[in-house]
Amino acid sequence: LRYYFFMLLKNEGDTEKLAKRLVKLSKQGNTVICLNGDLGSGKTTFTRYFIRNFFKGIEFKEIPSPTFTLLQVYENDSHTINHYDFYRLKNSSELFELNFGEAVTDDVCLIEWSDKFEEILPNDRIEISFQIKSKFSRSVKITLRGKFKNQKY
Repeated sequence: LRYYFFMLLKNEGDTEKLAKRLVKLSKQGNTVICLNGDLGSGKTTFTRYFIRNFFKGIEFKEIPSPTFTLLQVYENDSHTINHYDFYRLKNSSELFELNFGEAVTDDVCLIEWSDKFEEILPNDRIEISFQIKSKFSRSVKITLRGKFKNQKY
């Protein structure tokens, strides 16, 4: 069973508020957040806010989209965030080399373009689908699966 709700993000400030809410949840343990939507719809912007708020006090010079590297890892002494981008992958077997199986069970994972390989995603996950409404606003559909379906946001 899936639980979902819709939200309008009127600007980047709203995107940051959503990221902050999910950071609180993610600090409790292993969390997989799947990010889908067209190019330029807000996936990487959300990710930047998420990582900056998760690691408060740590300055990252840059939080690039891992479109070409496929994976960026951010960590401190107690937490690891794996930022995956499936856009350029041809098949899910390529994820084996990127330690995907272990990461989705142990760490926090943000996965852009996750809908390319839904069959390999864990049941316990949060899916955010971004849709461009105007230059600054986005509508998002947030789907809560598995252990997240009873969470309060």
